[in-house]
Amino acid sequence: MKEAILVEKAFRALETKLPRGWRPQLRLERSNSAPESRPDGTIDITSPDGVKARLVFEAKTRVFPRDVDALKSRLERYSSGPYLIVARFLTPSTRRRLQEENVNYVDTTGNVRLVLERPGVYLEAVGADTDPFPADEPGRSLRGPKAGRIVRALCDFPAPLSISDLATKAGVDVSYASRMVEWLAREALLTRAARGPVESVRQAEMVRRWAEDYEVLKSNDARSFLDPRGLENFIKRLRESRFRYAITGSLAAARIAQIAPSRLAMVYVEDPERAGAALNLRAAETGANVMLLAPFDPVVFERTWKDGSTTFVAPSQAAVDLLTSPGRAPAEAEAILEWMASGQRK
Repeated sequence: MKEAILVEKAFRALETKLPRGWRPQLRLERSNSAPESRPDGTIDITSPDGVKARLVFEAKTRVFPRDVDALKSRLERYSSGPYLIVARFLTPSTRRRLQEENVNYVDTTGNVRLVLERPGVYLEAVGADTDPFPADEPGRSLRGPKAGRIVRALCDFPAPLSISDLATKAGVDVSYASRMVEWLAREALLTRAARGPVESVRQAEMVRRWAEDYEVLKSNDARSFLDPRGLENFIKRLRESRFRYAITGSLAAARIAQIAPSRLAMVYVEDPERAGAALNLRAAETGANVMLLAPFDPVVFERTWKDGSTTFVAPSQAAVDLLTSPGRAPAEAEAILEWMASGQRK
């Protein structure tokens, strides 16, 4: 998509989102000066009472989270703000980085954030969350078992991690690990030395990004059951069981940073039907207090930890499961992510 066409499409997306009476005016930079000495253009936003703000913008076909700092620095050379990034499509992670840096944005799918002090306006609109113009390149999502194993390894093992060591720990081939690390670096989820090891990982952002492509009740085979004698009885019988299991969800969060009493037990087992029978559970479409999950990958049983004789999934697994669960679960996930950021380990 040529830059002028991209800008025009994005401008129209912004124009349709503004409240009635607000007028945008686009001006493309056509100076003969070198491109690096000028912005791509400006957009004037005029309020119904005639107050005007001028935004300088940079237009890019693609913007990765790691590009945001450089783009902001470039915009700061042109003016003191406010700033705007114009793109064909902005991923949720890129939009979060722009918001963190207080940079406005608009893409051609209708993702818009415009925050101005004068004239005062706060506008957020959501367009596409997945790229309608995907590039033909590997490693553009965290969907699937191999990607999940990469995330788990990056969150569970301390950096630095060489690519070969990461591949071994994740149980994937080196070429796949290398492609994923390259993409995750562009997403600003990790830092890597040139041709060297992974030096640091933004664990909380990594898990949040994983949650965009993973959903606990869909990525795993989930079966709902009822233990009529309650969760305490269920946990007691689970401890005495002879099959492999790992507790996730709110019961796992409660051992790290409890927010409220747990009402639902979520447990990974290899065969939910056989485990349910062994635990004397009743299949239940409604009123369930136990959810047994056949896992998307055996990695859920790796790096588990024990509280007494009870086995729990790794904190990184519990966090992503809670982020994609209903109710108060995402708040419990955030508590785990804060705990992980503190440097503690199970």
